[in-house]
Amino acid sequence: MISPAPLQEKTWTGTAVSDGVAHAVVHVLKDHFDEPDEDSIEPGTEAQQMERLHAALAVTSKEIEELQRVMAGEHGSAESEIFETHLLILQDSTILKQTEKIVREQQVCVDWAYYKLMCKHMDALRGLSDTYLRERFLDVKDVTQRVMRHLRGELLDHPMFDEPVIVVAHDLTPSDTVQLDRSKVLGFALETGSAVSHAAIIARSLALPAVVRLHGICDDLHSGDTVLLDGEGGLLIQNPNAETLARYRLREEQAERREDVFQVERHKPSLTRCGTAICVGANAEFIEEMKIVEDSGAEEVGLFRTEFLHLENPDATEDQLAAAYSKVVKSQAPKRVVFRTLDLGGDKVDERLAVEPEPNPFLGWRGIRLSLGRQDLFKRQLRALLRAAVHGRVGIMFPMVSGVQEVLEAKAVLNDCADELTAEGVDVPDEIEIGAMIEIPSAALSADLIAAEVDFLSLGTNDLIQYTIAVDRLNDRVAKLYQPTHPAVLRLIAMSVKAARTAGIRVGMCGEMASDLTLTPLMIGLGLNELSVATTQIARLKHAVRRLNVQECEALANAVLTCTSPAEIRSLSRAVADRNYPELFE
Repeated sequence: MISPAPLQEKTWTGTAVSDGVAHAVVHVLKDHFDEPDEDSIEPGTEAQQMERLHAALAVTSKEIEELQRVMAGEHGSAESEIFETHLLILQDSTILKQTEKIVREQQVCVDWAYYKLMCKHMDALRGLSDTYLRERFLDVKDVTQRVMRHLRGELLDHPMFDEPVIVVAHDLTPSDTVQLDRSKVLGFALETGSAVSHAAIIARSLALPAVVRLHGICDDLHSGDTVLLDGEGGLLIQNPNAETLARYRLREEQAERREDVFQVERHKPSLTRCGTAICVGANAEFIEEMKIVEDSGAEEVGLFRTEFLHLENPDATEDQLAAAYSKVVKSQAPKRVVFRTLDLGGDKVDERLAVEPEPNPFLGWRGIRLSLGRQDLFKRQLRALLRAAVHGRVGIMFPMVSGVQEVLEAKAVLNDCADELTAEGVDVPDEIEIGAMIEIPSAALSADLIAAEVDFLSLGTNDLIQYTIAVDRLNDRVAKLYQPTHPAVLRLIAMSVKAARTAGIRVGMCGEMASDLTLTPLMIGLGLNELSVATTQIARLKHAVRRLNVQECEALANAVLTCTSPAEIRSLSRAVADRNYPELFE
């Protein structure tokens, strides 16, 4: 008997964005609406084509029924009723008859016939003036994308992630992420993205390895293929052989021993060598992260991104939101939790709020603009946050403010919510810290005006960098121009810190720049004494802080503010880091 030839190793090299190693089968998530080819079929195979469709519909039906069961158990029958509509769409005999007619008369594959027919229905619904009927477009779209995935065979092997997988995709939006069974995801491998894309940020929050810019993997890999994902080296290895696996096991053991040294003191305060306290907090977005946050050594939750809870359940009631926020607050008490109000828009889209596509969503209806434009949604969230605040220390932070006027308007809505709750006999804390994010140049330039109206400022550097330099942080073509150490960015940071210090309020940083250990000396030198990062970076950041001297950091900051080269600035900061904690770069 001839033994099958061993599978050949194949390696892709991309950009490492979240450390760690994972070895598992892949689950390929292709773009939802890749238009299928209009392939011709052999005469007499029409019945086989329809059998494929019936099989895909059956699996989709089981999938939706399972989601309906889970939703009914977690949120009650009202929220699960939406899936009844999805099941009715699947069972529509008219759609089946029309699809079969197209297959028989045009002699084309069922994938193309079904897709074209469903697109026709979606286009018709999207153009209606009636709001209720127009929103049914989303139901048809959801059902169609599920059926198309099953027709392509993407989910037939592991429709509910029965075993751990590495997710492979062209891109992974926040909406995609919240729909995944994250307990079964071991890592992300993406064709596009950057270190500050949301997929990378979420991977670091969940302590999962992730690699981006792995061009061509969606075409070459199939669900069920075995791969090894190297989140530190930026590699994806298909069919790793025994020698490769042994090498990675050894490397992982060595890395764990090094990491143990930093983890030993993770719960101790982070004081510089000269005794200055630097508060190191955690960034988070999911309730299930709270145990990780507790164990990480974080001194607070410096940023809780509430939009991810919204994307998981856009129809959540005030009671459900209050329960979710309360769970977060109670888990961290007596430590502070800073909740960022909904930062929807841009690439975090709730399609029911954005029926009309925006030509430039990152400059459009997002962040505080959307909240002030949809005060029903905003008040529901603020009332829930106020109710949760009775269980511990809470900060409420407004995102994407462009100036002080938006802060004043948001505070007015918050005060109205507090008055309403008090009138209803609901307890509301006397003092809640109010903050504003500085992530637009206009906000940094008017930081003195904003600081007079809030209790703290927090620098969101991911957007601040892209808006200052006019560089899309998710665009591969201009990625090299995305430079955190650009002199203009550093001047805006320094200006914001000065405004906060003059007003006597706290100022911190929750953007990804805060977790760059190369730049920690520079951030402290610029006057930041609160840094909020992914949980995986907390022990390492606290280790770095303990080895720095504020005077040396301030001298560095004074020197770089006269530099013109981003590369030179980074090099100068790295030199200070290397002198004080070289072990973190081994």
